[in-house]
Amino acid sequence: MSRATAAVFAFALAARLAFWILADQPLLYTHQYHYFTNALRIAQHPEPLSYVIGSDEWRTWNGNWTIAPLYHLFLATVFRIAGAHLGPVRLLQCILDAAAAALVASLGRRVAGPRGAWAGVAYALYWPAMEMPMWTLTENVHTPLFVAGVALLAGDAGPRRSLAGGVVLGLSALARSVSSGFIGLTAAWRWWSAGRRGLALGALVACGGAAVILPWTARNVFILGDRVLIESAAFENLWWANHFTDSVRFRRQQEVVHSQPTPAEKRAAALHFALRGLRRYPGAFVDKVRTNFWHLFRPEGLHTWVAVQRSVEPWRHAGSLLLDDLPLLLALPLFAGFLAGGRPSPARALIALWTAYYLFMVVIVFHNEIRYRSALMPFVFAGAAGGLPAFTDRSRRRRLWVGVLVGAAVAAGSVAPYAAGAVRALRASRSMQPALLAVDEGRIAESRVLATAAAARDPRSPRPWLDYGRRLGWRGHSAEAAKAYRTALPLSNFANWRAPLGLARYDPDRARWIEQLDRASWDADPWLVLEAAWRELPPPVADEVLLARGDHGAVRAFLHPRGGDPALFAHRQEWARYQPPGEIPPPGAHRWSRHRAWLRLQPAVTSAAYEVTLEMGSPFPSTLAAPTVVVTANDAIAHPFTLGRDVRPYPFRVAIAAGRPLVVRIDAPTWSRIGEPADQGVRVDRMSVRPTR
Repeated sequence: MSRATAAVFAFALAARLAFWILADQPLLYTHQYHYFTNALRIAQHPEPLSYVIGSDEWRTWNGNWTIAPLYHLFLATVFRIAGAHLGPVRLLQCILDAAAAALVASLGRRVAGPRGAWAGVAYALYWPAMEMPMWTLTENVHTPLFVAGVALLAGDAGPRRSLAGGVVLGLSALARSVSSGFIGLTAAWRWWSAGRRGLALGALVACGGAAVILPWTARNVFILGDRVLIESAAFENLWWANHFTDSVRFRRQQEVVHSQPTPAEKRAAALHFALRGLRRYPGAFVDKVRTNFWHLFRPEGLHTWVAVQRSVEPWRHAGSLLLDDLPLLLALPLFAGFLAGGRPSPARALIALWTAYYLFMVVIVFHNEIRYRSALMPFVFAGAAGGLPAFTDRSRRRRLWVGVLVGAAVAAGSVAPYAAGAVRALRASRSMQPALLAVDEGRIAESRVLATAAAARDPRSPRPWLDYGRRLGWRGHSAEAAKAYRTALPLSNFANWRAPLGLARYDPDRARWIEQLDRASWDADPWLVLEAAWRELPPPVADEVLLARGDHGAVRAFLHPRGGDPALFAHRQEWARYQPPGEIPPPGAHRWSRHRAWLRLQPAVTSAAYEVTLEMGSPFPSTLAAPTVVVTANDAIAHPFTLGRDVRPYPFRVAIAAGRPLVVRIDAPTWSRIGEPADQGVRVDRMSVRPTR
């Protein structure tokens, strides 16, 4: 490894570790928990090897389809060795992706000379690449393996590198099966491009990949009786991407497919409906291809900020705009120029081959998600670096400029849907400043007039009214804040919880909005909802915080609201399937903390000191019988408490400046259990305060 690539590795690792510490986010959404939970099943099985070889339960998706195995096995191995915690997994994933950045630097140097190492720096700072190691998704293993395989084959590879490259590409295919078809293409390319040795080198690439994949195929065929190369989920994806029917007809198709008695018949039925959709609806297929293409290159920061207006931290919006959208939009023209007119080399040929193959698969054959760019962006950055020196080659300049113009057109076309909305948002935000100042100065009637004028600059956006309502709420004008949030509500979409949060605090019918937010906590994620509430709402003026009972704005870094209406959340309480005989969770509304969590309130009675009481414990389903937690508050004095299985009060004294809100922090050891969120801390039911001398 050269000094440049070593420096890129260290820089990328530091960037990922910093993101991990600063963002401190939990696992989110179904896909991440699929891998986490099933890896725990493997790790906690008394005979994990027999379980993996003889069963597909651990890699079954949606009850019917199997997924590529390698990432499950990676997670399970880490859990088996280091325990059921996310920390070791995230550390290893940060190291793996930092290695991917170093490999991008190496590829950049190969196609652009010494300055090409800056491609690795670009990837090191690429926002989705920094965030991905925090998640339990297959990309964390697939991307480093695939980039390593391409890097091995990108030079003048001899027999050893050809075989090793095939092996590494085969491993990447066991992480995400989309790579499997590329092994054959790479072998054919090596055969065609390497002259007299081509046939032998191509055969070595193919044999390397086959040596990894075919043993798994043999396991599928001879042990489980399922004739599938790696997985069957590709058939579901093919069917989903090409059925082209409405929701009612698709549900009927699902009934037919899922009712088939064998996996082979399910695959055949899914393929039948996919091909029928293509035959019957060619126009819909063309629309799908167009939509997939623009979706793949969508500027996600602009989309989130302008179109969706998600309730995320301002720094996250800024990071996505500056370190996701901007690098993508700048790199696309240079990358397209590199593909069209870059200097010929094995690296350029492989990058072009992968780009064509991958776009064909995720744009034409299947569908794509934004995270699918992870398999393309390392090569976009390396190729963009390779496009720069091509400008000095007069013989290739015309083709280079054609590619640059095509890439610029793609970049411009992806930005165009958001440009007008971004301008309107900026104008409205600037115009809203006088209204917010009027609120600060108590001129409420005037502020309403100013806010109405500012909101008219972006009439379809809820953001102006939400910002206005937030300022009113923080200044104590509850009735006016409720009006602003009600005005914003019809303009908000599913991913923006700011209006329901404001109404849950200020609207007379608070119970309705609290129930809606509790549902959102289960259907989306409680961490996202509580983080938005912590930013949106001031600390409640009260002498107690009742967790899971309208606690939005008072708690942060806690998990789901539990113990409320059983009919509301019974279908989500998966822990009930795993509880040991005789162990029943104690009653009462509560939340479980993460490893670090906060509570806050503004005491109703001003005092220089308060007695604070936390009602907490570590009952079932926690695996920790007597965890020691450390509680700190405004005066930064640490109060250690050893909890038990029962939930009981733990009092401590806090000195606080007059008029300041009380903020309490809980640091706790964590545990994980199948059917539960990852890395939970302790259960907290209530916090109360009492003035003291």
